[in-house]
Amino acid sequence: MKPARATLALALAALPLPAAAVTLDEAITAALRHAPEIAAADAEAGAAEARLDQAEAGRLPTATISGTYGYGRLDPKDFFGLGAETVHPRAVQATIEQPLFTGGRVSAGIAAAKAGLAAREAGRDSIRSRIAADVARAYGDVLAAERMAALHARLVDETAEIERQAKLRFKAGESPSTDVSQAAARLAEARAGLARAEGMKVSAAARFRSLTGLDAAGLEPLPGNPPLPVTLDEAMEAAKARSPMLAEAEAGLRAAEAAARGARAERLPTVGAFAEAGAVRDQFFPDYRADSTTVGVRARWALFSGGRVSAKIAETASDVRAAEARMRAAEMQIEEAVIAAFQDVRTALLVESAAEDQARAAEQALAGVRHEVRVGMKPQLDLLDAEREALGAGVAATGARTDRIVAAYRLLALIGGN
Repeated sequence: MKPARATLALALAALPLPAAAVTLDEAITAALRHAPEIAAADAEAGAAEARLDQAEAGRLPTATISGTYGYGRLDPKDFFGLGAETVHPRAVQATIEQPLFTGGRVSAGIAAAKAGLAAREAGRDSIRSRIAADVARAYGDVLAAERMAALHARLVDETAEIERQAKLRFKAGESPSTDVSQAAARLAEARAGLARAEGMKVSAAARFRSLTGLDAAGLEPLPGNPPLPVTLDEAMEAAKARSPMLAEAEAGLRAAEAAARGARAERLPTVGAFAEAGAVRDQFFPDYRADSTTVGVRARWALFSGGRVSAKIAETASDVRAAEARMRAAEMQIEEAVIAAFQDVRTALLVESAAEDQARAAEQALAGVRHEVRVGMKPQLDLLDAEREALGAGVAATGARTDRIVAAYRLLALIGGN
């Protein structure tokens, strides 16, 4: 018996376990790991961090070493009594320089790089929020398509049974051929609806898989809404504080202002302290040797640039005005979008409640009509009408739940919720 039990245990262990049901939060998490847009946004943020490191390096000293080595013939023409010889001229120089004053160029570059990094991070947050809303839509569409396919399958079964009974009654002389024709037409209509529903189911599953990389089978029912602002004023304040769209526009304005400061700094001199050490061999006559060390201050001031600096200042000033206009436009767009999204959330909740009430009432009416048809109080075609009403109400309720969760995530995307 023991070997038999061991064999049974091994066989059971080898059976595939049922896949765990996927929740909406798990689907969103999987999509954020799976989405190429997130990988691209992460790479862009990494590049922005590298640009910030480059800009901050402008405050640090630089150290360079340069050297030359050659082979040639040197003829001093008997100067100092020296004759021609084959020489190996070589030189090496090491320089360390520390910027002391750059006119604001370095600080402007750092500010621009920080603003660029903030813009990339805001853009990444915006992409994450948009993906969450897209996944909520795809998740709901899968559930809606599955529900629609199930309801249409039930309608096909009911219609096929009604057609069968209509044919029997016609053969028995209890009903006209019109009832058979009507039942056949309803059956064809139900089958067409089922085919459309199955097609929608396949498309919805493909969209969900593309977004998340997960199988669309066995999804959990849609959850309630994530935490949202209770009032419109709260939603507006949250958007002003955390909206990725506003954050990106603000970062763009800061970057433009920093670029303008950097352009104006081009008119000012630069000053740096330096220390140099060098060694020269065989440069001017055979066996020539010289070593040097120098410590000092080096300044550079471009007094004339042919209009390049003034043109750059004018260009960056225009960029600032454009960034200010984009900032104002973003503020107006966010205000309008938050008002619409907040209202969509409230409307979707009311529509969902009404649609669920309608679906429950339609199912109760269907049960009543089914009983009345069974006892002969109503004709079979009345049952088909009740089935169609119940189907439509069920599909509407499922769609209303999807619209409700999508509206919630769209509002979150606008106010910077995660």
